[in-house]
Amino acid sequence: MKKNMDKAIDNVLEFMNKFDPDSDEYSKAAHNLKELCEAKGKLSPELLAILGIVVPAVTSILGIVLILNHEQLNVITTKAIGFVVRGRP
Repeated sequence: MKKNMDKAIDNVLEFMNKFDPDSDEYSKAAHNLKELCEAKGKLSPELLAILGIVVPAVTSILGIVLILNHEQLNVITTKAIGFVVRGRP
C-alpha cells in the first residue's frame, strides 16, 4: 500500500513540475499532494497501534510458557512469574 502511495505522490510532483506555481493546475496539484501526504501519514499510526498491542501480549505469553516449561522440567519452583512483562493498564 505504501508503494502505491509513494508512486501517486511522485506522479503529482512530476505533474507539478510541468506548470508555473501561479497556475490553477499547480494549486490543484498542491492540494492533491497535501491530501496524499496526509493519507500516507494515517496508514502508519494504525499499524503501530496494532503492533503496540500485539507484540507485548505475544512476548508475555512466550515468557509464561518458558517459565512453566522450566518449572515442569525442574523440581525447584520459582517466583519467576514476576519477571513477565505486564502490559499497560
